[in-house]
Amino acid sequence: MTAGCSTTLRVPAERAGLRAEAFFSLSFPFLSRTRIRQKIQQGEATLNGRRFATSARVREGDEITVAWRGPAPGGDAGAGSPPTILFEDAWFVAVDKPAGQASHPSGAIQEATLIQEVRRHLRPATELLMAGGDREAWPTLAGRLDRFTSGIVLVARTGTALAALQRLRHEGLVERRYLAVVEGRMIDDAGTIDARIGPIPGGPAAGNSGNVVGIRMVVTPEGLPSRTDYRVLGRGLSHTVLHAMPRTGRQHQVRVHLASIGHPVVGDLIYRDESLFLRYWANGCRLDESLPPRHLLHAERLAFDHPFTGANIVIEAPVPADFTAMLAALA
Repeated sequence: MTAGCSTTLRVPAERAGLRAEAFFSLSFPFLSRTRIRQKIQQGEATLNGRRFATSARVREGDEITVAWRGPAPGGDAGAGSPPTILFEDAWFVAVDKPAGQASHPSGAIQEATLIQEVRRHLRPATELLMAGGDREAWPTLAGRLDRFTSGIVLVARTGTALAALQRLRHEGLVERRYLAVVEGRMIDDAGTIDARIGPIPGGPAAGNSGNVVGIRMVVTPEGLPSRTDYRVLGRGLSHTVLHAMPRTGRQHQVRVHLASIGHPVVGDLIYRDESLFLRYWANGCRLDESLPPRHLLHAERLAFDHPFTGANIVIEAPVPADFTAMLAALA
C-alpha cells in the first residue's frame, strides 16, 4: 500500500450488533458498498487490531481502524515553501505558517513541514553552534498550529530558549490573539468561555453518540481548565468576525470553545461537521472540491517580554489572501 492515513472509530451502544459492512456504510456514507467490502477483505480495516469478515457483528466499545490509500500530502497550499520569517534573533525565530502546511511530521505527513523548513533555514548557524560544543542548539517548536490554521509559530533555537519560553507560558505571560470567522451572528460584543477541555470520555475515539474521530476534543467536566476571551469585530448576515485570545493552551482550544457555544469556525472539518473530516481522511489526507480549502482561523499576534533581553516583543502576521477571499465570499 502506498503511504496514507488511518483513523480509528469506537462503536457506540446504539450501533452495537450491526454487521461490520452496515457499520461502515453508516460511518462512511461517501464509500460505496463495493469499496467497503474491498477494504475489509483486503485487510485495510481491522477490528480491535485484527482482520475480520464482512459478516462479523460489532459490539459496543469495539475499535475499527481504517487505512486510507493515498500519497503523503505535500502538494497542498504552502507545503514545501521556504519559511516566511517574521522575527529572528539568537534565541527565537517566528514564522508565518500558511494554511495547509503541517507544523511537524506526523502520520502520513513526513515531509515539507514547518519545523523541517525552519531547520533548513537555520542549518548553517545550528551546525556552527554544535561545532562549538553547544549540544542544545537544535531548533524546536515552542508552539504549534493546526494544519489548516495560518499565522505565527514560534521556534526556539536552543533547549535553554525553549525552557525559558515554557516558563513564561506557565506564568501566563505570553499573549496570543487569533482572528476568527465563526458561523452565526454572536449576540454579545465580548465575553469569556471558561470551560474544561479534554478527550471525549470513554477513550480517544469514543463518543456519547455517533462515531467521533480520535483527535476531536470536547468541553467536559473531566477536561483541563481552559479559558478563551473573545471580542467581536463585525457581523455579517450569517457569520461573525472576532478576535479570540486563549489564556490557556489546550489542543484545538479556540475551535472547541467557539463550537461549544454554537459558533464553530467557518470551514472547520471537525467541529462543524465531522463527516467532512472523515471524507478528508478517505481522500488520503487531501482536500477535494467538496471540502472547504481551510478554516478561517489565523494566529495574527504574539507578544511577550523577552526572557533574555527583557525587550517587549510583539510579532504580527498579516491576514493571508486565502482568508480574505473566503471571508469576502461570505458577504
